[in-house]
Amino acid sequence: MSNLINIIIIITVISVQTIFGKLGNRYLGAILPLAFAGAVLYFLFTGKLEFSFQDIVMPFIGEITLIGIYAVAEDSRKSKLKKQLDKMKAKDISKK
Repeated sequence: MSNLINIIIIITVISVQTIFGKLGNRYLGAILPLAFAGAVLYFLFTGKLEFSFQDIVMPFIGEITLIGIYAVAEDSRKSKLKKQLDKMKAKDISKK
């Protein structure tokens, strides 16, 4: 049951970060990476994380992944808007 909850949490985080990227608001896109960094710092200072290779590298991978998800969604939104703008310009040119 615990694995199922972990998978649901991961899917939710990825979905929310993708939605924030599609919305294009940088402040919304920074919420999850900042919350993740805060959680890592909390676990580090409370002693739940040690100074092992895995406990140091994995938070960086998580942070980079969250930022990457946002960036890909934002690029997708921008390219979609550009295609729509190109279609509108093509229709305007053909009407003249």
